[in-house]
Amino acid sequence: MNDYPNLQTALVSGAPYDWRASCRPERPYRHDYSQTLTLKLFLAQPSPDHTSSDVFMTFSQALENIRLMDQLTWGVPKIVYLVGWQYLGHDSQYPAWHQVNDALKRPCDDTALDSLLWLMREARHYHTVVSVHINMFDAYPNSPLWQTYLDKGLLVTEADGTLQKAGIWNGMQAYCVSYPREWDSGFAQKRIDEICSLLPLQEAGTVHLDAFNCREDPGHGLTLADSQAARRKIVRYWRDLGIDVTSEYLYSDWDLEADVQVDQLVGLQPMAYQLSQTLEDYLDRPASLLCGGCPHKRNKFGDTREIAPLFGAAMLPETLFRGGAGLPPPLREEFIRDFCQKQLRFFYLNSLERLEVSVTKAEVTARFSSGVTTRLHQGTMYRNGVCMQDASGCCIPAVWCGATILYTEVGGLVKYNLSQILDCPSNTTFRVEFLDGREMILPLDQGHLQLNLPPKTMIRLLACPS
Repeated sequence: MNDYPNLQTALVSGAPYDWRASCRPERPYRHDYSQTLTLKLFLAQPSPDHTSSDVFMTFSQALENIRLMDQLTWGVPKIVYLVGWQYLGHDSQYPAWHQVNDALKRPCDDTALDSLLWLMREARHYHTVVSVHINMFDAYPNSPLWQTYLDKGLLVTEADGTLQKAGIWNGMQAYCVSYPREWDSGFAQKRIDEICSLLPLQEAGTVHLDAFNCREDPGHGLTLADSQAARRKIVRYWRDLGIDVTSEYLYSDWDLEADVQVDQLVGLQPMAYQLSQTLEDYLDRPASLLCGGCPHKRNKFGDTREIAPLFGAAMLPETLFRGGAGLPPPLREEFIRDFCQKQLRFFYLNSLERLEVSVTKAEVTARFSSGVTTRLHQGTMYRNGVCMQDASGCCIPAVWCGATILYTEVGGLVKYNLSQILDCPSNTTFRVEFLDGREMILPLDQGHLQLNLPPKTMIRLLACPS
């Protein structure tokens, strides 16, 4: 059946990975997602009649937004996945990935591919890796590969031989790629190899696979377990090429025999954009094994939506960047607030060991190493018994820039006990930096930092040499 022979693929395993043996990934990830701002930028989608592209952001505007994020975060490491970079935009003409969206091209470039390659290069100057958001599950009748996948039996079929339907996206019915059939034919490897020839994804070291669902394929006699095994082969093949696979969810498929949900890709998938876990999952799995954002819906039983902030959930700022380049003042304020109140908490808690959780009728409290506790319903974080975050603001170490970031939502007199938060001498002097370039020198007063700030202000604190 293999139309695309590749001797390397015969060595790729589809077996489950037992992450519990080591609490480490099967192979080291290319990036540390627990300390990286990982997000999507939505560029374009097909017009309603699928004859043109509705553009939200060009490649040039994407770079402007990356530059802005770099300025607003003091150079935090970032991974940006481009949504709608291909054909006419998001969910356009899968399973093909061969053509860059012409509507996103810079006027000075000969091709849209030239513009995309330019963006991927230039983003590096702003501490950003740019990669792409793609889909290996959906297939559309208007795809250049549709007839090939149909003729070779690479789509999921019902028992009566009819094509199994997926969702309807952009007004077009999608159908399901059969992972086992595509893998065994060599076409999965062919698709992956071809996009790696088109774009420097091996240099980027990461790719985002949207809607990486599994389906039974009754028409071809393939079970859900067959699909799950082929999906693991696909993830491992990407990793053989030096590329991490992140995805939309963790995909907690049902084990019908045991009647439980089983997370299929722990230790193979470093990050889920919407991560759904139980309290036990968070305690069992360190962030270096698996991390992600707060889920919009539950994919697992338990209080998964509510408990994610207890351990830190990544911000998901994609919806803020839908108007070309830049952010108007209200959205800029929202980005800064989410970065400080969500992303900084995410980074900081990910750097600590998760020790235990106590649950009472009134509160859920998590205890971490280094004397840190978080309280779910209060939304607070403490270290050494002093508050470092609540609804009014936060004061959290920022490891990537060797500083501490302070944010106030309400403004006025802001006071934090830095000697307890940072374990620094009570007479330490700090350089205070504002986003607009202003600076001031401020000594601690008996271990406390005190200053008046306007509402919705973020500042950076750097200890002065003693």
